[in-house]
Amino acid sequence: MRFVWLLTIAACVPHPPAAQPAPRVDRWAALDFEQRHAVMTFTVLPNMARTWRDFRHTEYPEMTCRTCHGKDAEAVSYRMPNPSLPAVDPEHPPTGPVAEFMKTKMLPDMIDLTGASPEHFSCNTCHPK
Repeated sequence: MRFVWLLTIAACVPHPPAAQPAPRVDRWAALDFEQRHAVMTFTVLPNMARTWRDFRHTEYPEMTCRTCHGKDAEAVSYRMPNPSLPAVDPEHPPTGPVAEFMKTKMLPDMIDLTGASPEHFSCNTCHPK
């Protein structure tokens, strides 16, 4: 009887609300130019070059800063989106193996490697609309 009474009381005690997941901090936005350059040089480029090499089935990585940032990367301070990349319409995204790879592998990896917020990072971060 005492056990039933304890269960009844325990059921009536207010429980704290379920913990909400903490919002993801956009670490990328907080970095200055030099810090971003270091992340891109020592983290993003080596990882993404290997990822692209594996996707393309080449022996060596064929990616440099200019692959994504364009021929005039330094002159434009690595500004993105890069107008020399193919335009991507967010309402009608491209299809096919490269587009699928970019969407399912490259984009999530870039978010993880840079610490950017998924809400602020998309295909059009790099590709013009």
